[in-house]
Amino acid sequence: RLSSETAKEIEDAGAWVDQAVSGAYPPGSTFKIVTTIAGLRSGAITPDRIISDCEGTVRIGNKTFYCDNGEGHHGEIKLPEAIATSCDIYYYEAGLLTSPERIAEEARRFHLDQKTGIELPGETRRMLIPDPAWKKRKRGEDWTPGDTANMSIGQGDVQVTPLVMCSFAASFARGELWTRPTLLHDPGRPVQHTDPIGLSNSQRSAILKGMEGCTMAGGTAYFLTALDALRVPGVRIAGKTGTAQIIRPEGRLDEAWFICFAPLENPEIAIAVAVDGT
Repeated sequence: RLSSETAKEIEDAGAWVDQAVSGAYPPGSTFKIVTTIAGLRSGAITPDRIISDCEGTVRIGNKTFYCDNGEGHHGEIKLPEAIATSCDIYYYEAGLLTSPERIAEEARRFHLDQKTGIELPGETRRMLIPDPAWKKRKRGEDWTPGDTANMSIGQGDVQVTPLVMCSFAASFARGELWTRPTLLHDPGRPVQHTDPIGLSNSQRSAILKGMEGCTMAGGTAYFLTALDALRVPGVRIAGKTGTAQIIRPEGRLDEAWFICFAPLENPEIAIAVAVDGT
């Protein structure tokens, strides 16, 4: 029997709502994998091309943009290290070179703006992949280079659910565009197959190298292999961290993200975690 005190605690915490399917949030740096794919497929970036020199800040338009709150000094790095260390400066430049239209197109190819169709009530339709045409139509304003910079790192108006990002992780693990999650076991259900992403072997390998580097020494999720309590012996993990800033009436909050799949060489599981208000 649920006491009124416990019910109130659950209500105050907002825990009656299944945020995995109904909560739409900016995905933060987990979205950099989408920006990466768009940049590679458009030819705007390559795995070995150095496109920026991270000194912690960069001026875009009339605004200063930061990497690691101005403390990051990644210097000249290539794509795999940019993923592993989550260098914002690299991705601001990658986004500007690629264009917001190409990034939005790539996100929509992965169905990041659509419901997954899982057998659960309350799946939100509030996913949003913005672009210049959307901003003009919705707000009557022109798109700016700063909008592109924000979009490139999963900020600004980008909105997705944790389940959508989990499906994205599973799709990338298979090298395909779309995954429909299900709660119903059906041994006769055909294996899912959708269109291939369209990356070359070297492009895909560079992304995987960066995502594995995220979970190793020097990466943003190094603790997964550094701490005995978290390490899974013999299992290579491809991951990506993210932190998104959310403005709410009570002030600015951080949304902590992590997406991953494993084992890297033969994926069997995909995970997305979003922790609200960290």
